[in-house]
Amino acid sequence: MHRLSPGQRWVIGLGAFALTCCVVGIVAVGVSVAHGGTASGAWGGILAVVGLLHLGLTGVAGAIVWTSTPTIAPARPRRPAPTHGDVHRVFSSGTLRQSDVQDALFGRVVRTVEDALPGWRLDWVTITDPAVIRTSGSDRHPILRRGTPEDRVEGAYLVLGYEWQLREVDRYEVADYQRIEVTLESGTTAWVYVAADEV
Repeated sequence: MHRLSPGQRWVIGLGAFALTCCVVGIVAVGVSVAHGGTASGAWGGILAVVGLLHLGLTGVAGAIVWTSTPTIAPARPRRPAPTHGDVHRVFSSGTLRQSDVQDALFGRVVRTVEDALPGWRLDWVTITDPAVIRTSGSDRHPILRRGTPEDRVEGAYLVLGYEWQLREVDRYEVADYQRIEVTLESGTTAWVYVAADEV
């Protein structure tokens, strides 16, 4: 559904006013004729003529305005206003590294840096949220659980420059996950989503 431009709304308003003048004038002439002719009939005739002229001029002006100011398409849905803050790093060993998931969450692919998380092991969880399954293309997602000092999970961290991007990831990760802060193998501090029952 397209919205009307201000010029088109102006033309419609003028046309409605002219049409009202015509109708009132014609009714006044009709009443005057029915009563054998009165002054109101003369004024009604004048009003009808003025209304018709006004309607004609509005039609010409409308044709010009309508073609020069086309209808306005509905506003595209906008993502939240980007609130720039500190850079957030989010480590992932799973679907967050997929370009199609990043595009769905952030509207583009973000910078991703290879790294690893020591002391954790990889497990799997079955997702039931249809939106998450639709975005990732799978109902089976990796999930992190605490391991031994020898355990190590390879993955990468996403570099997010805006708070709203981190909130998008929070919404994407279902209740099975909990976000915590960790130190990666490289010494980089990052957020990571681990099994909620591990926190």
